[in-house]
Amino acid sequence: MKFLFGHEIIDHVAEIAKGTILTILDENRYESILFLNALLAKCQTKAVIITPNELKSPLPQEIVDFERITTATEVNLFVSKIRESMNNEGVIIHNYLHYLLLKEEESQVLKMVEFWIGKISKTGMVEFIVLSKDTFPSFEKKLNNLLSGYIEINLKPGARNQYAFKLFRICKPEFHGEEFVYTFDGNRLLVKWGDEFTEYLPKESEEEIKKKMDFLKDNIFSVKIDRVVNKPIPSMGIFDRWLYAQISDMPLSYIYYLYPDKIDDFLRKIAIWNLRGLVSIKTGTPKIPEKRLDLRIRNKLAMKIPTSIALFFLKRRGNTVPFEVYNMIRKASAFYISTRSSEEETEELEEIEQYFQEYAARETALRTLLENKESPLIRFDLKDLPKVLSLSLYYGYRIKPRVYGEEKGKWIIDIEDCFICKNVKSQKPSCELLVGTIIGGCAVTFKEKFTAKEIECKAKGDNSCKFLLEMVEKSP
Repeated sequence: MKFLFGHEIIDHVAEIAKGTILTILDENRYESILFLNALLAKCQTKAVIITPNELKSPLPQEIVDFERITTATEVNLFVSKIRESMNNEGVIIHNYLHYLLLKEEESQVLKMVEFWIGKISKTGMVEFIVLSKDTFPSFEKKLNNLLSGYIEINLKPGARNQYAFKLFRICKPEFHGEEFVYTFDGNRLLVKWGDEFTEYLPKESEEEIKKKMDFLKDNIFSVKIDRVVNKPIPSMGIFDRWLYAQISDMPLSYIYYLYPDKIDDFLRKIAIWNLRGLVSIKTGTPKIPEKRLDLRIRNKLAMKIPTSIALFFLKRRGNTVPFEVYNMIRKASAFYISTRSSEEETEELEEIEQYFQEYAARETALRTLLENKESPLIRFDLKDLPKVLSLSLYYGYRIKPRVYGEEKGKWIIDIEDCFICKNVKSQKPSCELLVGTIIGGCAVTFKEKFTAKEIECKAKGDNSCKFLLEMVEKSP
């Protein structure tokens, strides 16, 4: 269950579940405490800071005496009593690990934290571990890999009383690594959203948004969307800026074909952008696609025979990912880059690249359907997912994967001949490039929402590159 802080902006951006521990990194631990003081000011649940010295904070504090407590085991017992006194419901801020790391081996402290992860996973606790960046670099890296995610806080150079935070892995995908500038007004945490510092989301009424969404749904085959020229672009997350970059005289039906798994989210964004004057909506003659939803006999046969033979039955391109798809990507990239500084673009490049790879995969999957005379509305049977993925990766990259179901709604993609990490040595997986390709291709063909991550990589010394693909369960 999601933990809510009572701050509209943070609750909209963050995805922090109860039973989660995360790191919060800053320059000297002072900025983190200020941030958490303000963030928790409206929180309805109990919060406590565990600290070696009394702090200037409105939050209750528990002082841990490091003259008496000297080991990770003793700290664990001390913390357990505090959790019990809170009935395993609330927020704990651990502001003492820098002291413990001077007395205890890093490995012992990591074991303690790992024990905590299991201990609180089914409780109503959310816990923050406060650390100064780069003070214990090896420990910090291992801790961030161990936990669900982390927050990074920085001072804004040249801006008085302004700070910035970034969320990693504990937020909606479109906000991952996005910088949010903030300041304080007394005990209020004000985040820059658009052109103003606020703690509230914009107030387009839900009735207005729903009415506009209903219109878009009813006219999905006759509407075109276009960006409004010379309109100042407001502050947007990476994903929203990327999506906004795609919209240029684009039929809404094409967005529907490309993103069947996300269409409701996209319609909401387009409705809001239209209400804010960022995009225009034009209605024309409806272009309704063929409604035949069964695979053609030739393509049904291709699902039942080896991949190499199946490619002879399917229409094939001479090149891999279509040239016109990359042309579209380059146009979108050029617009996107024009809105960013070179420094920001460098920091965000990896995430942007995955979005564009996913976009290319969706385009390629859609064009392949059309070239093989299938309806863009067709939904493949999930039992054919291993075959479809094998064909997609061979069709696009000449990769020959082994795809098999691990359990219901989960598949392993095992690639021995991965060229992406060839001659690469790394401590972490290096083929995330394929994640967007896998998700995008599956979404278009199966009309379901998926997540994927690389779990083994030859760059790390593994025998092959393996990806875990999971189907996201629909909300009831």
